[in-house]
Amino acid sequence: MRNRISCSAQKLSQLEPDMVKSVVGGRVYKLGSQYLSDNRVRIKDANENQINAEVEGTYGTYTQSIRLKGGTLTTKCSCPANEQPFCRHCVTVLLEYYHSHSPSMEQQEQNYVSEPPPMEIVPKEPKPKAKSSTKLEAKPTSHTPEPPSHTPATELKFHEIGIFVDWVQGAVAALRTEAHCPPIPDLPSGQVKSWIEAIDQLYRDFRRIEQERSEEQSEMRTNQNRIVTLTQDLDQSTNEAKEFKVKCAELRHELDSCQSVLEDHATVVKERDRYVDQMNGLRGELLRKGAELDTLAGSLKQVSAALQAVTPPPR
Repeated sequence: MRNRISCSAQKLSQLEPDMVKSVVGGRVYKLGSQYLSDNRVRIKDANENQINAEVEGTYGTYTQSIRLKGGTLTTKCSCPANEQPFCRHCVTVLLEYYHSHSPSMEQQEQNYVSEPPPMEIVPKEPKPKAKSSTKLEAKPTSHTPEPPSHTPATELKFHEIGIFVDWVQGAVAALRTEAHCPPIPDLPSGQVKSWIEAIDQLYRDFRRIEQERSEEQSEMRTNQNRIVTLTQDLDQSTNEAKEFKVKCAELRHELDSCQSVLEDHATVVKERDRYVDQMNGLRGELLRKGAELDTLAGSLKQVSAALQAVTPPPR
């Protein structure tokens, strides 16, 4: 994957992390920072205009070639990612190069410049349809070193050394008790003050990292307790499912028994209906025979009356 973006910086070491983050976005920058923290990058050769490096990615090792020339930053990576304007692996390489070549506070004081050159990175689009809204401008530095007006840094004063030793002892005691670092003493700009400021910054970073680690451990314990609770609920649900399965088997057996009884009942009903039909047939037959007997009785009455009429009365 190869990309080109315009860049007003003159050196690769001038590409600050905030500038890179504003161009690639928070997600890609976070992945690149994580790769840097995991020591996945190896710079093979580099200067202020070109870097050749390797980064250990998720599915293998990828090679990067980054070049800054004529106001154009060209990035090339062998990874298959489609992240724009350049991938997380190039972000990792730029961050590694910046941190390894950024001047210290003392060097900033010694190499003071009145007006640092402005830097700007604007991603190029191959076929722009509208003006690009992505624009990165160099942020003003939070601390602009002033020209040294005191004694040269190589000439250390004894009382400053004593103040530094006392402050370091207080910082060590604060580190043991997990208290705040002592306030920075009011000293003129120089090596001693830069030492104190560097140690104070390291202590602040250490406290921040310790707090983040404590929060992560607390969150991990909470997640572990939650996993235990969910495991117990799962075991209970599994046992209940087994019990329900046994009850379902019993109900199925009872249902089969009821089905057999219903089939027997249906047979009995059919037999009853057959007997009812036979009884109805016999009843009709009896009624017909009764009618015939009634007719025969009427006929016998007529014959009897006729016989009585023709028979003379006894003398």
